[in-house]
Amino acid sequence: MEAIVARISLSRRFATQSRSAPLLLLLIVVVSLAGCQGKTLVDDNPVFVEAPPRRSLTNKSTVAESVGEKGESQIQAVSFSDSPETKLAGNTVVAEVNGRPIFVDDLIGSLRLAIEAEESLSDEQRQQILEKQVRGRLDKYVEQEIVVQSLKRKIPEDRQQVIEESLEEPFGEVIANIKKDRNITTDEELDQILLAEGLSVDLLRESFFRIQMVNGYLSTIVEAPSTISRVEMLAYYQDHRDDFTTKERVRWQELVVLFASNNGREGAETKMTEVVKLLQDDADFAELAVEYSDALSAEKRGDMGWLERGSLSDKDLEGQLFSLPSGGMTKVLVRDDRFEVCRVVDHQAARTAPFQEKQKEIEQRLRAENARASRQKAMQDLRANASVVTMFDEEPEG
Repeated sequence: MEAIVARISLSRRFATQSRSAPLLLLLIVVVSLAGCQGKTLVDDNPVFVEAPPRRSLTNKSTVAESVGEKGESQIQAVSFSDSPETKLAGNTVVAEVNGRPIFVDDLIGSLRLAIEAEESLSDEQRQQILEKQVRGRLDKYVEQEIVVQSLKRKIPEDRQQVIEESLEEPFGEVIANIKKDRNITTDEELDQILLAEGLSVDLLRESFFRIQMVNGYLSTIVEAPSTISRVEMLAYYQDHRDDFTTKERVRWQELVVLFASNNGREGAETKMTEVVKLLQDDADFAELAVEYSDALSAEKRGDMGWLERGSLSDKDLEGQLFSLPSGGMTKVLVRDDRFEVCRVVDHQAARTAPFQEKQKEIEQRLRAENARASRQKAMQDLRANASVVTMFDEEPEG
């Protein structure tokens, strides 16, 4: 029990790993995992407390279409059909996991609202887009729902607060990062931006907590090998030698003198002659490129980056470059519209790194592969013991 709580707490590091585009990350999380608008569909703790029947907690965006004149439930539980009468709505049940319904809005709530608000789309096009989005997200959401339900059975209520408190701080950091990256200073500004996206802080929190708890719980039940033997690492090295082999390559610079930029060929020849004399006097090629070159590469001190054999269309130039050692220069090349001279900054031969040099990297790769395999096995075991029904289970063949 303590291990589960501790592991979920450790998984909160996810919150500080994406500083570059945290809002985009959370929008993806929300659309793919939650999607519902307004208040959360369960109590304050959506993971551990058994949720009340979903039919009494339809989200605000679908209240009007899910409650009839007499107040009875109008939730749509549908199976797959190509009939035009079958329409996906926010309150359509697209799957059941151990008897618990999953709604369209659980998967694509905010996206559904955007699709339905797009006036350029026909009803048929909206339905096609909605179905495609539901199909693409359903399997992942079902897997996570299975994990969440398993976790709720394992964690007693007296440990719920511990987990929630461990996730509130990193979630606060994510919100702070969103504000910083978007130059937002107040909660009111953030609320306005989220509202425009069909989101809310509560919705982000629910989705964030869900991901952290799923990842944390899975990490406690996987059984990955604790050690990687040298025999395993050597076998991996032999099987993946190409991964540790670099091709022959050169890093090179160019200095180009264009006829058009120097009053014709004669002026360009005078300028290139001056460049050659300076190079013969050991002038720095990069500095000369900045001063004399008419190519855009002058802004990068003539640097053209790394080149592998076979990747340059000018085979004559490529041949010259690969024939030169580090520091070597080509002769002045005469083109139809310019003179140019090139220098090899570094010439690296093809090389296979020795096992000892890559041993630590190989160990890390094998640990990651074992972890993925163990996580997949744990997920398969959980799914084998779950009852899952989706609206696409009995699709017509063809």
